[in-house]
Amino acid sequence: MDRLFKLVSAKKGFSLIELLIAMAISSIILVVIVTVINLALRHSSGGFESFEAQSEAVGIMNRVAAEIRQASEMVSAQPQSITFREYLDVGAAAPHQIRFFLDGESLKRGEIPPIGTDPPYTYDPASETIRTLSLDVINGAADVFTYYDQDGNQLFAPVTLAAVTLVDIHLIFRQRNNTQPLEVGTKAQLRFNKNNL
Repeated sequence: MDRLFKLVSAKKGFSLIELLIAMAISSIILVVIVTVINLALRHSSGGFESFEAQSEAVGIMNRVAAEIRQASEMVSAQPQSITFREYLDVGAAAPHQIRFFLDGESLKRGEIPPIGTDPPYTYDPASETIRTLSLDVINGAADVFTYYDQDGNQLFAPVTLAAVTLVDIHLIFRQRNNTQPLEVGTKAQLRFNKNNL
């Protein structure tokens, strides 16, 4: 019995090798758990970022389209910029000159107030206030604005301004945590030049 007691009491703790093996196995399990959690967080963050980018893109697209629809006169129709005149307020005596344009990867909106009390009003480019709408538009050389006439025919440069009745807007947005760019597009009918009523 004494001998059995000595054997049991000799096995009280872990050997150094057993302890190292247990720590190695625990470390491997911990690394696997942390990796799975990181992947899950990254995936959920990408989904949230994609939703946020989509909301921002739709908001920008709606604003650009709404202003183009309210245009009272076209001033310039280029593939990456559009300039028109718009009455910003219902009771405004004269329209402001509005410009949407792509500057590198920034979509911007410029606004020039009218000068004068009677038509023809003048618009001084030096008084243009410019606001950035988005820093992540990656259209590159791809057209942002495409112009169509009353019959749905695409108008090519140089665009005859009086013929423009429909503007197709196409924007490609970079998503920071998602390798796929987000493309959005819509069409804006120019109400002042609509003659199919």
